[in-house]
Amino acid sequence: MTSTYQLYQRLSARPLGKQLFGIGFMLRAPYFSTVQPQVLEMAPNRAVVRIRKWWGVHNHIGTIHAIAVANGMEAAMGLLAEATVKPGTRWIPKGIELEYLTKVTSAVECIAETDPADWDQERPHEVKVRLTGRLGDGTEVVTGHIPVWVTDNPKR
Repeated sequence: MTSTYQLYQRLSARPLGKQLFGIGFMLRAPYFSTVQPQVLEMAPNRAVVRIRKWWGVHNHIGTIHAIAVANGMEAAMGLLAEATVKPGTRWIPKGIELEYLTKVTSAVECIAETDPADWDQERPHEVKVRLTGRLGDGTEVVTGHIPVWVTDNPKR
């Protein structure tokens, strides 16, 4: 269990703990602050963040920009990986492949998922983290995956 996941578990059980964790998450990975992800769930094999619709993530037609959604997807993937990776290993994203199905007209939940068996392979290996973006009414707006390279931690 990583220190990131341990911190999430401690904070999420407290009032405003998820919000405090989200602020810390953005400080640790400042680029994510561009989309202000709200961490809804962090667990082995599943993470969910919400990207709210506000002018800072709008495109020229007033919907959430595709790259803002991609940033949310990468944030969810990172939380999933931190909660799932085995001790003595590390993860590195290798890319991202997304299909935008329709305009993102309101807040979007960025969902990252894997199966436990995906991580139980001989290292090094690749894990394909499945991604889905949904609006509040359940409409699926984005699908895709992020391939993650899982290796042993290098000896220092």
